[in-house]
Amino acid sequence: MKVFETYSGLAGFYVLAHDGQLGIYNREGGFVVDAQLTQLFGSHNAQYLKAYLSNPDQDSFRLAIVYHAHEKKPWNSETFFLEELLLRRLYPMSGSVKTELTVFQKRNREKSIFRGMETLLEYKDVTAPETPVFCPVLYDRDTYLEEYLGDLDRKEMDSDRMTPVVEVLNLLAMIPVGRRHTEEIIGLKKKLYEAAVKKSARKSSDLSLIESIRSHSATGQVTGGGYADVDKRADRSVTLDSIAARTNTNSSSMRPEDSCLAKDIGKSLDGKPRPADPDNLRVFSKFHNLDMDKLAAIGSRSLVYCVPAGVRLLELGTSDSWNLYLLDGRVEMVAADGAAKCIDGGTDKAKNPVASLKPRMYSVNTVTRVVFLWVDDKVVEESVHGSSPARRDALGNP
Repeated sequence: MKVFETYSGLAGFYVLAHDGQLGIYNREGGFVVDAQLTQLFGSHNAQYLKAYLSNPDQDSFRLAIVYHAHEKKPWNSETFFLEELLLRRLYPMSGSVKTELTVFQKRNREKSIFRGMETLLEYKDVTAPETPVFCPVLYDRDTYLEEYLGDLDRKEMDSDRMTPVVEVLNLLAMIPVGRRHTEEIIGLKKKLYEAAVKKSARKSSDLSLIESIRSHSATGQVTGGGYADVDKRADRSVTLDSIAARTNTNSSSMRPEDSCLAKDIGKSLDGKPRPADPDNLRVFSKFHNLDMDKLAAIGSRSLVYCVPAGVRLLELGTSDSWNLYLLDGRVEMVAADGAAKCIDGGTDKAKNPVASLKPRMYSVNTVTRVVFLWVDDKVVEESVHGSSPARRDALGNP
């Protein structure tokens, strides 16, 4: 399993070894066995690997692949690339499953390994939200990127033959849904979550992570508690409630009962809002010319939402500093006189924010399932110019 020595960014994530043991690789490339999990799941893991290796292309086992991309990416970690069926499940759109992937789906197919593992571990099936769905672990099947080119949707590169791939497998694939509420499975998912999500890709956190791994390596045990303080995600603690509170505080003309997004929209959200990726931003005209650092700064303080059809997003006549950018789906804009027009995500009409004139001249409703980006102009100004519009005006800057 030399690939874990090559990809130092995979240290700390849970790995399924060839003999069925579960553990992590530390930064020095040493494998640290989690004795408790191995004892609990060792027999299951052996049967799991036998079934998987007999047919590695079966749908339910492999969730994604992880590899080092030689082309420039927005993240400073190994690239996490989703299997197509899982991609359609995580980012569903209307129409047949055989339809071509949408622009939004393609953009979200690859991401940092940190964001990818977080997405899987936080996923909930709306029909059974308390039932564990994914327990992702890394597995080295001694494969190379050239073997997955059919999924990458690009021409072969010389480096593909020499780029090792680590697979992300779902340890729950062979366990029926009705048998996933056991204490052992809940404990497994908790440990995977603490190891993968509580740590950070940021350089400022690397030292804490390394020290945590080393301390566990010395005792020969792995526990989740060592990662608890690695990544507080302070720059991602943005919620609908905090957005509404901030807007009401910063806008003297905003009445308490008014909100940036339509009232009670929080009850209609499909899944948990997530911080925006730079690639989510760069498709819009306002952000075309910004460099990656500025896009990342804006994205870390902005959220991507998903809502079903029939939801009111924006109210006619509201005035605030926020803008709605449509990533995917169709919305209807209705003027005060009842005149209506529709906008589809991914089209030229959607390259600018929806109903951006203030006070808003339209109410905005979803016609289909919609994915949108919610951005505060004040955040954009602070990220681009280092100060808020009011501060820049006071300084006499343009």
